Amino acid sequence: MAPIRVGILGLSDTKTFFGPGAWGVFAHVPSLKTLLNYEIVAVSNSTVESARRSIAANNLPASTKAYGSPEDLARDPDVDLVVVSVRVAKHYELTKPALLHNKDVYVEWPLGASRAEAEELTKLAQENGVKTMVGVQARSDRLVLKVKEILASGQIGDVVSSSVMASSSFIPGDRWMEGAEYYLDFSSGGNEFHIFFAHFLDSFTNVLGDFDDLQAILKTFTKAVPIFNTAGEVVNPAYPRTSPDHILVQGTLSSGAVASIIFRKPKSAVDNTGFRWIITGTKGEMEITTKETSWQMADPDMKLRVKVGTETEARDVDYKGHADDGLSNLEPVALNTARSYVAFAEDDRTRYATFESALKTHRLLDRIAETAKMLRWSPILVSDETGSKPQSS
Repeated sequence: MAPIRVGILGLSDTKTFFGPGAWGVFAHVPSLKTLLNYEIVAVSNSTVESARRSIAANNLPASTKAYGSPEDLARDPDVDLVVVSVRVAKHYELTKPALLHNKDVYVEWPLGASRAEAEELTKLAQENGVKTMVGVQARSDRLVLKVKEILASGQIGDVVSSSVMASSSFIPGDRWMEGAEYYLDFSSGGNEFHIFFAHFLDSFTNVLGDFDDLQAILKTFTKAVPIFNTAGEVVNPAYPRTSPDHILVQGTLSSGAVASIIFRKPKSAVDNTGFRWIITGTKGEMEITTKETSWQMADPDMKLRVKVGTETEARDVDYKGHADDGLSNLEPVALNTARSYVAFAEDDRTRYATFESALKTHRLLDRIAETAKMLRWSPILVSDETGSKPQSS
């Protein structure tokens, strides 16, 4: 079978983890190079020269085409799949040409900078009959899949409640980097609520189902932070922060179970635990714990424990199973991205998100923000029926 030919939109020529195009360098390129059923054939950046530098810096074949616009990449008949790996503010404008040229598309999360953008991109994908994927990579994580398997087996019975206590200390709360100020802005659609929290929320609802009703508090305690440049110099001593640093959501799930999710921002978690997720059933209970990291990373230290009935001790569950074929050399940052590519090639939508399924998470985030009375800072939502370009407030 011929490999899936990939064109990447947004690829850095440096290995700075938080820089523009960095996720492509650290997650997408290693994954695509490793997988035999994919081939990188083109790169598009803001200019052809920039694309050429990125091709060379990432050791891509000399035959890799360099483009300076998303339209040129979208028109290339040798590209089957367009990967959009840039900051969320540009997702809409860079993704739309690929959809209009009937290309399959992989867009990093969030799909759009607002629900309106995500809805229009979803509608365009449906109208053009293309396959889509969104980078909520934890849907491919071995632990998440094992949790779903245990629940489906009935081992802990019917779920009656779930509680989450998470720490976002992995992300600095008292300083930030120049060039990424959008992450502090709630209206950007690319901040701690819409990215760090949302990656976990997507897994939570993918495993347990959506909220039927909910209450929410989004609170920003640190309202301004200093901005530093790459030389460590302060370029703005008090940049305003509107993105919440504490998030509380509780409610009833569609199954009838009750749920609560609490995200806090300490300097460092007192128990050195980033996520503690407990799922309680009528027969038993399970607990998922991770170190202080991003949820979507394939953290090798994630732990899953189950206790059933009157067992005196919880037992560790081996969720890793057999090794991923050909993926053992990948770093954790790339592993779940590679797994999502495998699932996409196999068309196994239980292990990756489509535009349609990711849109549900966008809508839930808006419900939470509206309940917490923070939606007034979000981009104005255009009616689902208009199909017009979303406007900014």
